Amino acid sequence: MIRGEVWRYAPEGSPRVRTILIVSADGINRSSRRWVYGLDIVDDDPEDMLAVRLVDGRWISGTSLSRLWRDWLVERLGAIDGETEGSIDGMLRGALDL
Repeated sequence: MIRGEVWRYAPEGSPRVRTILIVSADGINRSSRRWVYGLDIVDDDPEDMLAVRLVDGRWISGTSLSRLWRDWLVERLGAIDGETEGSIDGMLRGALDL
């Protein structure tokens, strides 16, 4: 798993399945750590300045940054392009005041 990949996230025992963009550094993603960091991909505009629109019309919700249990990432769905990744990086820098 690498930064910029899109995954289906299905927590055990939960009926809610999420679509997630991996945003943690590849050093973390390739490590033996049990957790990675990601953002939700949602269908509707979150109507928040911390959102990035994807080319397919869905949205990255910048307020959804969360730690994700690696074992519950069940299916790789694809990856975002470099331009979109740059927009998301800028949004995260602004959100975290980096």
